[in-house]
Amino acid sequence: MAKPAAAELALPVEPRRCPTCRTKIVVPGEQGLVVKNSILRVSAATGHASAKCPRCKTWVEVPLTYCE
Repeated sequence: MAKPAAAELALPVEPRRCPTCRTKIVVPGEQGLVVKNSILRVSAATGHASAKCPRCKTWVEVPLTYCE
């Protein structure tokens, strides 16, 4: 079974900001979403990702999921 191409996935393309300092973390890019200058952390149990804000070090949930 073939996996869908990135263009076929329906992802919400909305910017995400840090709730503490309002720094832009996720911005729309040419081919999807871009996580700006952050350290990523993925939960082994759920596969959900968080990005560490480069300014205030708060963990912000990002719309990425790790799939095997």
